[in-house]
Amino acid sequence: MWFSIDFSSHVPVYKQITEKIKMKIAKGELKQGDFLPSVRKLAEDIGVNFNTVSRAYKELSEQGIIEVQRGEGYTVKVENLEDFNNEILIEIKQTLKKALNAGISPDEISKIFEEVVGRDFNDFRS
Repeated sequence: MWFSIDFSSHVPVYKQITEKIKMKIAKGELKQGDFLPSVRKLAEDIGVNFNTVSRAYKELSEQGIIEVQRGEGYTVKVENLEDFNNEILIEIKQTLKKALNAGISPDEISKIFEEVVGRDFNDFRS
């Protein structure tokens, strides 16, 4: 299986798909020009409706992350991994600022970070 979906998550399935593909790109598992599974194949592999995968691919395409090759399928369009990763870091910073402005405490943010990363946030502080 290419990746799995958490059906108990509050995050919509199509968003989980977009995030999983972005993470594969960020980790270098997918590179410029690599083909993604067909919409139907990925839907079958992860157990979702093909319209859900189609929506995720459409969103990634609109973001300039993937592109459709007529008659061949979807390919990764990210040319510069460093720029792509910098965009992710900017998104993280913006989200953290939003959370702090909404009154979420640094301790609460740290707990979420620990859940996601699986490590103690303090290990990353210098």
